[in-house]
Amino acid sequence: MNARYASTKRGIISAVVVLIVIAAIAAAGFVSCSHRHGGEGHEAKTVYTCPMHPQYRSDKPGTCPICGMTLVPVKEEPQGTKEGQDKEARAAVEIDSERQQRIGVTTAKVATGPAVAEIRAAGRVAFDPDLSVAQREYIEARRAGDKEIVDAARQRLTLMGMGKDQIDALSSRSKPDVNLVLPGKTAWVYAAVYERELPQVHSGDAAMIVLPDGSPVGSGTIRAIDPVLDQQTRTSRVRIEVDNSQGKLKPNMFVTALLKRNLGEKLLVPKSAVIDSGMRKLVFMVHEGGHFMPRDVVLGPELADSYVVESGLAAGEVVATSALFLIDSESQLKAAAGAMSGHKHD
Repeated sequence: MNARYASTKRGIISAVVVLIVIAAIAAAGFVSCSHRHGGEGHEAKTVYTCPMHPQYRSDKPGTCPICGMTLVPVKEEPQGTKEGQDKEARAAVEIDSERQQRIGVTTAKVATGPAVAEIRAAGRVAFDPDLSVAQREYIEARRAGDKEIVDAARQRLTLMGMGKDQIDALSSRSKPDVNLVLPGKTAWVYAAVYERELPQVHSGDAAMIVLPDGSPVGSGTIRAIDPVLDQQTRTSRVRIEVDNSQGKLKPNMFVTALLKRNLGEKLLVPKSAVIDSGMRKLVFMVHEGGHFMPRDVVLGPELADSYVVESGLAAGEVVATSALFLIDSESQLKAAAGAMSGHKHD
């Protein structure tokens, strides 16, 4: 029995070794093939395809023989390149009105309109004795007339978040801001703004301060933005001067700052129309009521209920704003089926 067990064991080990060798050979062949086909640096060539029938390919412009739509040019990457292995491929789909109603499809027209960027930032009423001391040192250094000490004190104030205009105004004063440590007619609010939102925030912009219970305190003005980003939170501190004549703001009180900036007239698309896959942002443009065509877009600032469109859409175009999951799923399935069929027509 032991002899038979030993023989069986040796057989299993031999089979495993053979499988490992075969797998290694196959892997080596795959790598070699990948190097041969993927590393030659072939340029992408232009082919023409139908937006409604992506499985149709042509080397020449013209119309689709299936539906008659004008063919559009696309770049077809050489097989084996990263671009040629698009796992996010999508195709246009057709959905009749009855099915649209059944799955709850709604649409909206892309249009220009007033764009007001709004950022909600967590903040607190300043209790900043360190800055108060730094301000006093700067004032005293100016009185002493030592330029080297004045420059060092000014640099320290800059690193602590004071803007140039604020420091210049401090130069003509005899004492630091009392409201940094005690309630006053004005108060300083420190708001933490995320790195990605900083390009939309500028000194001089208006800000609305809201208490934790949701009641507004009043408006303020952004006076300075810290030049250094916090490594842990990826935020920068924004200093807001707020009217506190009613005495509602107390040092160290938590508040919310609503930062608003008027961007002027911009092309806008509803937030509900945008699919963000992490690798790309796209919408489904609606053509002739029943054709849903994927369209890559480049978006600008995020607004309350829409995005600013940088490129990819034009005013008057219609996009789907609901049932996007179902439309997108069908689009990806159709693209996958088209890729598997691999048909090309000249």
